[in-house]
Amino acid sequence: MAMKLQRSEGIADEALPVAQLAAQMRLAETYDIVPGQSERLRLRLRAAISSIEARLGKVLIAREVVVAGLTGVGQEIPLPIAPVAEVLGAELTMRSGPRALGPVTLRSDPHRPVALLSEAVGEGLPLTMTLRAGYGTWNAVPDALQQAVLLMAERLDAGDMAVGVQIDALLAPFRGLRLGGMG
Repeated sequence: MAMKLQRSEGIADEALPVAQLAAQMRLAETYDIVPGQSERLRLRLRAAISSIEARLGKVLIAREVVVAGLTGVGQEIPLPIAPVAEVLGAELTMRSGPRALGPVTLRSDPHRPVALLSEAVGEGLPLTMTLRAGYGTWNAVPDALQQAVLLMAERLDAGDMAVGVQIDALLAPFRGLRLGGMG
């Protein structure tokens, strides 16, 4: 069974490090009085965060996300994203309609957390889980990931879509190790 990210809450404008990106890009302190400048920086930050999250399978700024997939054998559900703070809800889609599952506990792991269902369910049933995932606020995101986001946003603003060696080096410690085709 493979759970996949289905949707994610958007990141609030005030949660984005617009002033840090402006400083990184060496913009004047009055950058925000130029019409559209702050919005342009927010768009670059959203794109950079999205790209890095997809590359790593991690959620940087905390928010609600929904993952979905089919149940497997047993009560353990490997989650496709990390870090996960809590499981807010789990629901099976049955022929008779949706059925909420009891409390779901979490076995934390920095790369591959696992949700533990409170009851056994049949194999191959559609399962949807709502999670609270992410490091927290921008200030709680590890420094290397913050720097990777700022560099990526700066590159995007310059029209460069490639992930450079610097960004790859910053991301490397946060990649999950894949052994035996798992992960």
